[in-house]
Amino acid sequence: MEKGARKRAAAVVAAALIAVILVAGCTGNGTGDRKKGDVAATVNGVSIYFGEVEEEYASLSPGQGEGISKADALSFVIEREILYQQAVKERLTATGEEQRQAYELLLLESNVTEQELARQLSERNSSVERLKAGLRRQILIDKLLDKAAGKSYIIKKEEVEAVYNSGNFKSAGVSFEAAQKGIVDMLTAQRQRAGTEVYIQGLKDNAKVVIIAVPG
Repeated sequence: MEKGARKRAAAVVAAALIAVILVAGCTGNGTGDRKKGDVAATVNGVSIYFGEVEEEYASLSPGQGEGISKADALSFVIEREILYQQAVKERLTATGEEQRQAYELLLLESNVTEQELARQLSERNSSVERLKAGLRRQILIDKLLDKAAGKSYIIKKEEVEAVYNSGNFKSAGVSFEAAQKGIVDMLTAQRQRAGTEVYIQGLKDNAKVVIIAVPG
């Protein structure tokens, strides 16, 4: 790939990552930097603006955006706000070191310098400070979901045997003993994902969400 093409590809990745973090950071209590404009919805009294939904929608790659409407994008933003509010309610915190690592990882994955990042943010009428606020929010959400998924699950031997017998382990010459740990890990991950989905749905069911209008 030519050097110019690599730079353009990196810029696309950076823009997508930045858009996601900015959307994560532009709502919520106490940020002092909420997006202005028409209100699309409220979540427990906190406003979600049209601009946030537009940014969420614009952050989707062509593959991700296929079959996704702006109504779906609004749902994503609402869910993120619900999770953030719950994280705050549970008094989860993001240390300075965690925030620093998240910021450095963003720079690394975006393949941009701090100066280039600041320039891109300025073009979006934003700032590094707002980006870091979004990173902090995302850290809290991640901690909340990790906590929800952290429940221990009992995986019965019969379940492991059922997976082993229904798969291609025997024909591949893999013994039950050799496959057992991998199967247990897979079943545990499945239970954790299902449990997290139930947890998120419960939060959504209990949240006071008012849809005012969906961006066209």
